Amino acid sequence: MAQLCQHTAAFQAANTRIVLVSFGAAYQARAWQAEMGACFTLLLDPDRAAYRAYDLERSLARAWQPKVWLEYARLMMSGKKWRGIQGDSTQLGGDFIADADGILRFAHRSHDPTDRPSVAQLLKEIKTLNPTI
Repeated sequence: MAQLCQHTAAFQAANTRIVLVSFGAAYQARAWQAEMGACFTLLLDPDRAAYRAYDLERSLARAWQPKVWLEYARLMMSGKKWRGIQGDSTQLGGDFIADADGILRFAHRSHDPTDRPSVAQLLKEIKTLNPTI
């Protein structure tokens, strides 16, 4: 999410509102927003209704495969703080883009926690919805 925060101006220029959805507890959300700078709206979905509706999987094997451990090690070596396991570490996420009418136009369901589209890819997808930006 830090990458998204670093590109807030680009998303604003694209007339795009980013909303993050988490199944975590309110106290975890407040701590996370304080750490990240609260650059986007964060909604809580403790029952994971949105996760089910968007068909986001839970997978122990994919959430903790060696590739994921290596990425976490790389982040810690670069000085990132390890916050420990927060909530259900097997819940995989995703990135979705809906148009102004609320119709889903882009869906990326993460195969593992490191599998996220780049900011450039998200902005490209947004631009296909509105070529004038």
